[in-house]
Amino acid sequence: MFKSRLAVVAVVGVLSLSACSSSGGTSTEGSGPIKIGVVIPLTGFLSPLGAGDKAAIEQEVDAINEAGGVLGRDLEVTIKDDKSDVPQSVTEYNQLAADPSYSAILSSSFVSASTAVGPSAESSKLPTLALGPVSAFADGSNPYAFTGVAIPEVYAQAMVDYMADQGYETLAIGYTGDDLYGETGNEATVAAAKEAGIDVVVDEAYDQTGTDFSPLVSKVKAAAPDGFLVWGAGPAPVIITKQMEGSGIPLLMTGAQASQLYAEPAGAAAEGVTMTSSIAVPGRELPAGPLKDLVDGFADPWVEANGSYPPQFAFDGATGVQLLVAAIEKAGSADREKVRDALEGLDELTPTGRFTFSSDDHAGLDTDAVAIVTITDGDFKTTEYSLARFETDLPK
Repeated sequence: MFKSRLAVVAVVGVLSLSACSSSGGTSTEGSGPIKIGVVIPLTGFLSPLGAGDKAAIEQEVDAINEAGGVLGRDLEVTIKDDKSDVPQSVTEYNQLAADPSYSAILSSSFVSASTAVGPSAESSKLPTLALGPVSAFADGSNPYAFTGVAIPEVYAQAMVDYMADQGYETLAIGYTGDDLYGETGNEATVAAAKEAGIDVVVDEAYDQTGTDFSPLVSKVKAAAPDGFLVWGAGPAPVIITKQMEGSGIPLLMTGAQASQLYAEPAGAAAEGVTMTSSIAVPGRELPAGPLKDLVDGFADPWVEANGSYPPQFAFDGATGVQLLVAAIEKAGSADREKVRDALEGLDELTPTGRFTFSSDDHAGLDTDAVAIVTITDGDFKTTEYSLARFETDLPK
């Protein structure tokens, strides 16, 4: 199994979620609410990621407080918008970190933004769990920074394992060249493909804020690979999907597209697109057991409230809250240092897989937490490949 070991203005509209009307005292200890900060992209080109995170966090906080809170105290979460902007994300993070009443922070689902707050997490000694797949946090060299999502190296290995199983011999890759998610994912895919004997015939960066990707699409069509893998988030993959329609070349995506926020605007062009996703995304097809119970425990109230199955980003947000709560409960304290220590030793099954953090692994997930799904009739269906793996290689 593959396990990665990698070595300005305040926001308008701060949202507070709590069963209490007061924010409590200025310390992480006491009888007031336990406070967690969240910085996510609620506006800007990555707002679909933050929207799912926000709604999931709200649902989790409400459920936790209704059940009695954490250590007998209410959980209070302050959510700030980083506007899909790295400097803004750092500014918002630093404002939260400067307040000693916060026990931990969930940093941005925008990978470059989450990566950028790493030095602040270390200097402020504030436990930080990224809602984006931050490879820079994976090796534990920053003792206060963790990632709560499968990192690109894990997704890349899972996709290459699938392609090798399906007999792929050639591959084209398009990736965001100005974001760490795309860059890291591309590098990991190229390395894993080489090891698997898959020839990468096109490997090209694109501008994630662009609106026309015809040059890239033309190169891919001319190369006629066995598959075309896109590493990126936001609107660009939707446009690429439409421009690839009818090419006859299998289109592959990552977990950033495991949402109706991709499938719906891509429409008919997305039919048959295959992608990696959190194992929770095809949760309705999981076999009965502890993992499915956790997935259903989050998904059922989500469906009741929203009328649709949770997207990847919602599961990520829910998992982030659950991991921090588990660490606080293990520590028996909301003290930052104690929470950090508990988080680093955490072994916790969540809706998105089993996290086994350690001093040299702050990523915690392996390829068994990744599913390969295909869009069928506008929905995400598990491939036969992953259905077979569910029988023998499921997080427990």
